[in-house]
Amino acid sequence: MIAHFLALTIAAAPASPKVGHAAAEPRRGATQTVARPAPRRTTILDNATVTVTRLRFAPGSGETVHTYDSPLVLIQLTDGDLVDLAVRDEPVHGPRVAGLVTFVPAGSEHAVANAGTTPFEMMAVAIKTTRRPALTAPPTDAPPGITRTTLVDNQDVRVVRVELTPGSREPVHTHPHDLLTVQLNAGRLQIRVAGSRTDARRPVGFTRFIRRNTSHAYVNQGDRTIEILSVSIK
Repeated sequence: MIAHFLALTIAAAPASPKVGHAAAEPRRGATQTVARPAPRRTTILDNATVTVTRLRFAPGSGETVHTYDSPLVLIQLTDGDLVDLAVRDEPVHGPRVAGLVTFVPAGSEHAVANAGTTPFEMMAVAIKTTRRPALTAPPTDAPPGITRTTLVDNQDVRVVRVELTPGSREPVHTHPHDLLTVQLNAGRLQIRVAGSRTDARRPVGFTRFIRRNTSHAYVNQGDRTIEILSVSIK
């Protein structure tokens, strides 16, 4: 069970233009900026709706400040004992537990770095601006044994934490939007999609993309509560 779960959403604002600076001689005694090694990036999924990348931050590694044309959902997959995360002018410095979610609006300067002593992993979900628009759909009531908690809900995405207790199951259903699910803790989970069924123990970070209007259902046939993030792309 994830002990603590928060969502951080940075409000969208026009991105400030980047201004070039001439190289200046550092002041005597000033601390020099040391380039950090980059995190290891692995593309998990890339289609017309999203690009999903898994990032592993070794101690001392980090990103340079950068922007994307697409909005991002950043998911903390494993605990970080000391994480630097900055979105625009709102820096966060401290421990981050698995399950934390941060929404980064399109065009926002941001960066993540590992200032601690242990590695951690994150997942970045880039929502493509060229995606086909989806119809809106309100949140639905959860079946018995399942808890749903909305973490982010804006014009681009709705992110919901779903807890499935042992033996709980969703009815087969569809959505008018594309759906990405990310498993937050390891455990046995049955996934039914369009008449097919897979039943396996799945690791932290396991992702499944389900296209709009495709029938599906999730069933917990294991002996522990399974937590997933449901990322609905609007």
